[in-house]
Amino acid sequence: MADILLRDVDAGMVERIKELARERDWPIHDVLLFALKRGLGIIEPEPPKVPGDIARLAGSFEDAESRAFNEALAALKRLDNDQAY
Repeated sequence: MADILLRDVDAGMVERIKELARERDWPIHDVLLFALKRGLGIIEPEPPKVPGDIARLAGSFEDAESRAFNEALAALKRLDNDQAY
């Protein structure tokens, strides 16, 4: 397999690539390969999402938010039953 270096990628495109990686929980490398394959017609485009699709509303945590949420859950698990109410 060949390696390709892509230069002069504008900031908006970089942010969209990162956003897709977070949404799909994919490495950036996989997002770029997927976009190239789809753009070149090697794979079919994904079907459009249904406007009321709950997955679109779910969102995702940033790393810091995820850590804070997990720490809060761990603290709640450490509480005695009497302290929980």
